[in-house]
Amino acid sequence: MEIYDPVKPDKMALLFAYTCPHCQNEVVLVSPTQAQNVTCGLCHTSFPICPIDDHVVQYVHTILGDGMAAVDPNY
Repeated sequence: MEIYDPVKPDKMALLFAYTCPHCQNEVVLVSPTQAQNVTCGLCHTSFPICPIDDHVVQYVHTILGDGMAAVDPNY
């Protein structure tokens, strides 16, 4: 591999957006698989979120090969 060849991903993350119930600001989290309280970065209000199913996260990671399947085949 040459130093200027494009680098392909070896990991990926799923982002989920939650709307703050107080100010409607979007709070983005990386695959929150546990029920938890989060704090809005805008109004600093804490609110509970529903967790994401870990099996779904693992399925998407497997199907996309941790990002490799999403790479443009022309590269």
